[in-house]
Amino acid sequence: MKIRVIISTFGPLHLIKSAEFLTPIVDIKVIQGWIPNRFNKFLLFYASKIVGRDLSKSIKKRMPACLEGRNISVALPEFYLWFCRYFLPQQSSRVALRAGKMYGMLSQKYIKNADIFHVRSGSGLGGAIEKARKDGMRIVVDHSIAHPAFMDKQLRNEYINNNVRFDLGLDSSFWQGVLDDCNKTDYLLVNSSFVKNTFLKQGYDESRIKVVYLGVREDFFQLKKNYAKREKLKILFTGSFGFRKGGEYLLKALQELDKRGVAYEMTVVGSYEGAKYMIERYKPNYINFVGHILQDDLKKYLSESDIYLFPSLCEGCASSAMEAMAAGLPVIATLESGLPIDNDENGIIIPSKNVEKIVDSIIKLSENENYRRAIGIKAAEIISKNYTWQNYATKVNEIYSSLLNH
Repeated sequence: MKIRVIISTFGPLHLIKSAEFLTPIVDIKVIQGWIPNRFNKFLLFYASKIVGRDLSKSIKKRMPACLEGRNISVALPEFYLWFCRYFLPQQSSRVALRAGKMYGMLSQKYIKNADIFHVRSGSGLGGAIEKARKDGMRIVVDHSIAHPAFMDKQLRNEYINNNVRFDLGLDSSFWQGVLDDCNKTDYLLVNSSFVKNTFLKQGYDESRIKVVYLGVREDFFQLKKNYAKREKLKILFTGSFGFRKGGEYLLKALQELDKRGVAYEMTVVGSYEGAKYMIERYKPNYINFVGHILQDDLKKYLSESDIYLFPSLCEGCASSAMEAMAAGLPVIATLESGLPIDNDENGIIIPSKNVEKIVDSIIKLSENENYRRAIGIKAAEIISKNYTWQNYATKVNEIYSSLLNH
């Protein structure tokens, strides 16, 4: 008999992808935010205006065919969140907490007839975890970024120094709610050893933490074929570009490359709306900001670039950088990126906030084609063997089973 699982996530979509691959091996039901229907799908146009990009593709990802009849929409909290972010941007932490509590409260009616309640951290507020516990379910809280205490120490001054409001730390009411969920769980499921270690440093019980890295789509495997260097070194960054992702240190590194006469082209694929002031301040010379694109369109950039640079200050495990490794690109990243990199084996690990190490690593890769090829090929092998979505689903199912037999 299959284990009966409820997955509940208000926000990021990785748990929907998880549900797709778990569906063949467990009896699954998904609770999430807004799923448009024929009565309210017109609101998608206005929601896209609020967030500044077309949401139709990402919304479609919430509705995979395998979840038909098992996919429950709790829309009101998401409408509230979008409304407040547009009209009350200075109250983001309080708004996120209220939306999370509203989501948890409204989701309670669907939390029944299951063995496992697998919930995104922050989505178990408003009594949702208590309802699952009352009905005899075991709890798995899914958390995919460093502990807020680490974020506070690592990021606060970065935001303050750039006149950007910081609401990711311990004084955030929303992140206190997230930690409350993490403390109520039977198992805390995190997506990298890095995240696990940030919780252990705060005294979290190691026996309650399970690490399972997210999968990478197989059509991203080994996209990179040619490692010969062209006239200009092609450097790539993908994802949301800003302070947390190490954007300022990346821009400083480009200035240093200019001084050293290195011929390069830097491409940033992803949102950069929040970094426009920073970009204007540094005025980078040889950089192209592509903006947000469909994931399928990303393959072209991965296959044609020479180096992938990801100097993030704080992640869980960066899925965009995992895709770059899968593609066979030599990756330069920080330990805080959460990536499964062994330094000089399948990537290069650099200290965070260290411009000199970024520059030295770029030049080292630039000058040695065999080194680029060896690291890139090894990265692709590691990801294709160990970090598929099928592997993810198998490991999570094992966690479910161990929890029920514990």
